[in-house]
Amino acid sequence: MSSKSKFVLTIFLILITLLLGAGYYFSTEIISFRKRTIEEDKRNHKIKGFAEFGLPDPEVLRFQNGSITLWSWYFKNPAKKKCGVILLHGQTGTRAATLKYAPIFFKRGCSVFTYDARRHGESGGEYGTFGFYEKFDLDRAMEFFSEVSTIPESSIGILGESYGAATALQFAEGKKEISFLVADSTYKDMTSIIEKRAVDLYSPLILIISPIAIAFAEIRGDFVAEDVSPSESAKKIEVPTILIHSSSDEFTPKEHSEDIFRNLKTKHKKIWITEWGAGHGRSINTNYAEYERVLIDFLKENQINL
Repeated sequence: MSSKSKFVLTIFLILITLLLGAGYYFSTEIISFRKRTIEEDKRNHKIKGFAEFGLPDPEVLRFQNGSITLWSWYFKNPAKKKCGVILLHGQTGTRAATLKYAPIFFKRGCSVFTYDARRHGESGGEYGTFGFYEKFDLDRAMEFFSEVSTIPESSIGILGESYGAATALQFAEGKKEISFLVADSTYKDMTSIIEKRAVDLYSPLILIISPIAIAFAEIRGDFVAEDVSPSESAKKIEVPTILIHSSSDEFTPKEHSEDIFRNLKTKHKKIWITEWGAGHGRSINTNYAEYERVLIDFLKENQINL
């Protein structure tokens, strides 16, 4: 081999090594992201206590899904009504971030259940998989909540925000025993949202590395990124579903929800793009009264009386 050929080969190997190294590094950013504690989340959302949401102190419960331990709050409603809702937080957040949604349901007599997703808050799990495994955790959460509350699964609705909304949509695929589904600020699939956020943080040049990073993430997390697609799951969702998204959301553009809405199988569906200048997952923070009104009107229109 000539000196020139050796030089070219050396440069090639160096470039490959750099690409692989960068891909592995960014795979950590994808599935082993920094997570917040409940106390950090409370400070971020300026939460002083449960009473400010009209909630009693919850039962702190843990449940298992295989080897993963998940920590939760169960707000038992003193009313005799048999209705409940599971609240799901966004990426890096905790169950504390879902409390803002709880009053809508609790004051109408429904019990509320919220938990830290795997690799979030107090729950276990080394990696977050954008709904691939989280949907099975939600399946177990639904079962567990129904057991402790004696509320039938068919009388339990789900409200998820962002990462939690995407999890809820994937869980709902083909399911009939769900009262309703609310997906606020969801993404349509894992690959597109990872690439969008990577470009926002770095530059379009990151797209050279993103396929390698996603491939490493799949190997490390033992999942298939292509299968993480709320948009595809929507084609088999039959329960009443409302999608909510802010037109000003730059973190996850409203087009993600619009894509999912076009695919939804159910005839009992609504998409609501808020025009309040709200940031990602903050439509309810910006105009609580209108958020509550539209959501409750949708449920009533679909014979879901809370």
